[in-house]
Amino acid sequence: MYLFLMMLVLSLSFTSCIDNEVVEPRATLVKETDFNQGTDGWMAVFAEYPYEDSVFYELASGIKTLPPPLDQTKKGFMLSGNNHSDALQMFVTKQLSGLDPQTSYSVKTEVELASMYPEASVGIGGSPGKAVHLVSKFATSGYTLKKGEGRYDNVELILNKDDSVPASSLEMELDDVSIPSDEYVYQLINRSKDSAPMVVKSDQQGKLWAVIGTWSGFEGISTLYYTKIKIILKKI
Repeated sequence: MYLFLMMLVLSLSFTSCIDNEVVEPRATLVKETDFNQGTDGWMAVFAEYPYEDSVFYELASGIKTLPPPLDQTKKGFMLSGNNHSDALQMFVTKQLSGLDPQTSYSVKTEVELASMYPEASVGIGGSPGKAVHLVSKFATSGYTLKKGEGRYDNVELILNKDDSVPASSLEMELDDVSIPSDEYVYQLINRSKDSAPMVVKSDQQGKLWAVIGTWSGFEGISTLYYTKIKIILKKI
């Protein structure tokens, strides 16, 4: 009987220790998408073009087979447009979840994409490689697409900033989309950038919006295929 009571006490003590154990939230969170498997919740967004002129700007997007000479069994998220405005923006965007609520994070963005535009290429307004800039943006409260009032006023993508929250948005330039070649042939390139020491804050539900893509100074057609996006969030 005494042995039984001792075992019961030990069992209750062990259970109490488990129930009261403090589990530390993860300091690093990784969000990774391979677009060969589909959109994974990412969607295309275009800006800096007149709202009624999407056909004239030849805007197109979607999961497509990679162009030759790349692996034809693989797919990517294709974005394409004709930059008549000398300012066209082509993005993929997604709301990330699973973060700690109202917590500051530094963000590292890693992007793999297929491009065909040489470093030394030239074009109207700028190089189709060097003048097409890859960026990543993050915002606690997402973004707004502001439609211009006039027929020729451009659509604007505006990050929703909160003046009471200093880290409510974050923007980084990752580089351009040029390839180390003299030929216009598609190849995979990689770009990355870490925001540290700059940070962005998650919302009350532990969510954060990501916007990744290009703004262009090249006045012509750009067609890019995003194959992988990896976002590494480190809690500060």
